[in-house]
Amino acid sequence: MNVLSINKYYWKKGGSESVFFSEKEMLESKGHLVIPFSMQGEKNELSPYSKYFVNEVDYSKQGIKNRLLSATKIIYSFDAKKKMQMLLLDYSPDLAHFHIFQHQISPSVFGPLKKKNIPIVLTLHDLKPICPNYKMYVNGHVCEECKGQKFYNCYKNRCTKGSVLGSIINTFEMYFHYALGYYQNVDRYIAVSKFYKNKMVEFGYPEEKISYLPNYINADDYDPNITEKGYVLYFGRLSEEKGIMVLFDAAVEIPDIPFYIVGTGPLEDALKKKAQENDLKNVHFLGFKSGIELRTLLTESTCVVVPSEWYENCPMTVLEAFAAGKPVIGSNIGGIPELIDEGIDGFIFQPKDIDVLSEKIKWIWSNRTMAKKMGMQGRKKVEEHFNEESHYVRLMEIYESVL
Repeated sequence: MNVLSINKYYWKKGGSESVFFSEKEMLESKGHLVIPFSMQGEKNELSPYSKYFVNEVDYSKQGIKNRLLSATKIIYSFDAKKKMQMLLLDYSPDLAHFHIFQHQISPSVFGPLKKKNIPIVLTLHDLKPICPNYKMYVNGHVCEECKGQKFYNCYKNRCTKGSVLGSIINTFEMYFHYALGYYQNVDRYIAVSKFYKNKMVEFGYPEEKISYLPNYINADDYDPNITEKGYVLYFGRLSEEKGIMVLFDAAVEIPDIPFYIVGTGPLEDALKKKAQENDLKNVHFLGFKSGIELRTLLTESTCVVVPSEWYENCPMTVLEAFAAGKPVIGSNIGGIPELIDEGIDGFIFQPKDIDVLSEKIKWIWSNRTMAKKMGMQGRKKVEEHFNEESHYVRLMEIYESVL
């Protein structure tokens, strides 16, 4: 099978990209041809198909004038459409599988694909088809005000990073894409959590067009038998919706337990300043880590905390922690509770509940032998239910259903 795989970043920027590359490698190992379509970038991995990649765009570094000029690209990228047309002159994919593509690529590429009757599959790494800012999170809380295609609420609430201009652009983007039927004409959605599938149905998408297929992980890449060095680990984006401030406050409550914070993000400077002001000796900021460095930090930790406050999907952080044989303390929101069995391989706490989070961390710290057994239960879970082979079989069933 020839699969056109679309993701706007061609480097391992985060969990979505990890899934994108893992599926690409898995399909290639099974004898399929995978043709990537992405965006140019200095951090990109090498690809013989890079001549088809769209020109690099970084909206975060643009001023207001250039953002206005770029607004049309967010809504409809002629560059992406042209590059897709060029690719389709040279290759004939059986289907197109989209991951994260909005803004830098845009749904403008749907047209050339539909013209050639190429089915479109879209993995729901976020909730962009039903939420202009993709998170369903604004001003410190979950928001579902756009239900019923009331996308004007994005502008009203300044949902795009508090920006009037950004919110106007994303509001218009959603109405424009809905008017042209882009998201409605996706042949099959893949929801990596049951929560996301149910949320899409709740917002009006037909259930029969959405297949549940969770993320997977190769547990053999992690050694659960490495001696732990004794610390609580957080790895991910340092941003409000990730609940990092709550974890930080828990660290203040239990100063005798070390916390390793891995990642970067908009709250990084504020967190470091707060740590300095409170003279915290137990919080260590390690910056961005990936590959062997991150796996080593995982395998040497005591437990992993996922304190999110937004609708997490099927976070790779949980699967990676389990693969490393570590129990997970996760918040009761989105797809997180689908992955954690309370008291078996981890604990669940209500978002923003610092007291319960602190209590669970202290319990694991004081019961290391039991915590190790919990972590191995998590390892068993990913080996049996979140492995590559079962993922491949189910993915092929989804692909074949649209051909």
